[in-house]
Amino acid sequence: MKSFLFILVFGFCLQAQHLWQKPKAPLKKEVLQELIGPLQNKSLSREIKVLWLYGFDKHHTPGAHDYVKVKDLMLGLLKSVPKITIDEAFQFPTEQQFAEADIICMYLHFENLSDQKITQLQNYIEAGGHVIALHESVIIRPSEKGEKLSKCLGCAWNEGQSKWGALFDKIKIDNSHPIFKNFPAQLSLSDEFYWDLHQQENINVIGKVKSGSPRHSKKPASKDQLSKEYHPVFWTYELGKGRVFATSAGHNTFTYYDPKFRLILLRAMAWCLQEPINPFIPLVYKGIEQDGLIGTTNPMRHWKGKKRR
Repeated sequence: MKSFLFILVFGFCLQAQHLWQKPKAPLKKEVLQELIGPLQNKSLSREIKVLWLYGFDKHHTPGAHDYVKVKDLMLGLLKSVPKITIDEAFQFPTEQQFAEADIICMYLHFENLSDQKITQLQNYIEAGGHVIALHESVIIRPSEKGEKLSKCLGCAWNEGQSKWGALFDKIKIDNSHPIFKNFPAQLSLSDEFYWDLHQQENINVIGKVKSGSPRHSKKPASKDQLSKEYHPVFWTYELGKGRVFATSAGHNTFTYYDPKFRLILLRAMAWCLQEPINPFIPLVYKGIEQDGLIGTTNPMRHWKGKKRR
């Protein structure tokens, strides 16, 4: 009986936001190739060590904040790239992992990030380490910690001020930046984002959007329900010798099977590392190509076996 009550209460505590959202329609191969553009036969110039930072999600139903599932997906893709070796860390890197990693990709909820650890991360970036920060990786509480984390990532959660909610509108992007090269001026993404964050003055906003009503949503919002101002969704940030790419999107697991989002992440990695994108391009297609279409129609909301601890 106690086990049943625990499961019942635990189930009610889990959050399932924006259930109306579905994956974007798969792209025709020729459309995706236009976004990618012409490629030269270039390989990585050096050996690259990628460290993936992950945690366990305790608050969302399957299909969102699937940190372990996304980690396994992305490392499975990256390890196929010549000259790339992979590693993973739970919650925070060891000193040796900091020393060895060329780039740290993070997708997790930080449970306990001390000032000392934030300083370690900042020192890593200033010394020439690079970071890809996804979705909840920019959240830390209280507000004072968020302000310190923003000095590492460019933006971070401002407890008491920041908000979360669905992406209701198209994202205006800066397609003069190499990460968005060949993209149209607007990007439609079926996901969530955060706004009113701590923000460093020298971030480069390369994707911005109007916000709608915060928190859970049951349906799309109309244009007259959106804010007048735009908020960052994608940004880059340079600190010392290091480069950071961050996005507050990446809530839905199916987003990581969206070829446009994959292309953005892989280009961001190449931009951070100052390496050619060519070796990463096969990963845009891998596992999601069928009958000339690239992407998924699976909302991935009911898979079993999500790791909580």
